[in-house]
Amino acid sequence: MSLQGLVRRRYKDERELELVYYPYQLTEGFEDRPELKVVMGHFRFGYHKFSQREARYFTFLRNPIDQVVSSYHYAKDFPEKVPNLPEEVNNLIDFAYSNYGYNFQTRFVAGAARIEGKEEETLKKAKENLQKHFAFVGITEEFDLSVLFLAKFLGWKVKYYIKRNKGLTRQVHPNPTKDELEKLKDILKHDLELYALGKQLFERHKGKNPQMLKRLKRFRFENKLFQKLEPIYVQFKKLLGLVAD
Repeated sequence: MSLQGLVRRRYKDERELELVYYPYQLTEGFEDRPELKVVMGHFRFGYHKFSQREARYFTFLRNPIDQVVSSYHYAKDFPEKVPNLPEEVNNLIDFAYSNYGYNFQTRFVAGAARIEGKEEETLKKAKENLQKHFAFVGITEEFDLSVLFLAKFLGWKVKYYIKRNKGLTRQVHPNPTKDELEKLKDILKHDLELYALGKQLFERHKGKNPQMLKRLKRFRFENKLFQKLEPIYVQFKKLLGLVAD
């Protein structure tokens, strides 16, 4: 289950949740209805301008190299999902220089559409935003613990989730070459610096909340157990007619 899946399960009333995944939503915004509790999706910092209420930002940062490699293979395997990918993008390095890859996380956290020619300025803004305006920064590589922290901030009760989003697209592709990795480190150096800050902030949360590490062990044990039992549970619900085949 993805993070979106967890959020959907928590906010079942569609008026409590606004999902933002289409380009038109970035310009048209969202209805600032009284019932609305969470706005989630792919949007840059500053999207709170469509609301009169005080906003709290949460984000998950991912290792920039892994993120770009994964996005590249996804774009190549599902071109219909990325219709605006430039035709001249023929390989991983081309993609890393494109608008879909070039220090993508820095741009989004800074609230910038473009970064070329003002990388240092944009990185400085992204760091400032991350420390001043984000209530919590999760790390994708520590997804379980990040989810528990997020649940604590938002008052959720998270007992388990089923891992369904495992990046199957990338598994059928070879890893980047040593030369490609070196080039990616240079191209994505601003994202890597922002990611390092995100990890520092995450480590601070861990240091201030040692009890969460104990909770993490229990959470993983319960999750592993439920994942083994889930197929039986689903079959039982089907027998009772509670879910369709």
